Amino acid sequence: MITQLKNRTIKPVILCLVAGLALSACGNTRMVRGYVFDKQLADAIQPGVDNRQSVESTLGTPTVKTSFNDNKWYYVSTTVRVRPVFWPDPKEHRVMAVAFNDAGVVSDVQNFDMSAMRDVNPVGDKTPTRGRDLNFFQQIFGNVGRFSGAAPVGSGETRGPNG
Repeated sequence: MITQLKNRTIKPVILCLVAGLALSACGNTRMVRGYVFDKQLADAIQPGVDNRQSVESTLGTPTVKTSFNDNKWYYVSTTVRVRPVFWPDPKEHRVMAVAFNDAGVVSDVQNFDMSAMRDVNPVGDKTPTRGRDLNFFQQIFGNVGRFSGAAPVGSGETRGPNG
């Protein structure tokens, strides 16, 4: 009788635990990707007053610097909603672009939000290549018997140009 009572109470407890775990996996989470903005610090950057060193000490290292010169820094922050099965969904996006003149003094500060964000869809087609289309087995066994068994370059009497 005691074992039956234990079985009757254990089964509902296990069922509740499994249901709770399953439901918790369906929850949404928010995640900040990139730079974490502080509005007061971002508003403190003034054109004509700040330089590279003061911007970096105030805001930290930029997320992206321009490729060919060091005259524009970008601080990028995206807040996304992460759902278990779906792609992350951006909810908030901010880019702060800080431009410097040749002397290293801030010349312009621009702020961009979700309205400036663009969707980029890469082409999913395959790049055409020369040669044959090989299936799995041709790729694996295609080189069997193709080599003559000659000594490798640099061994024995047939040395290469570098000795």
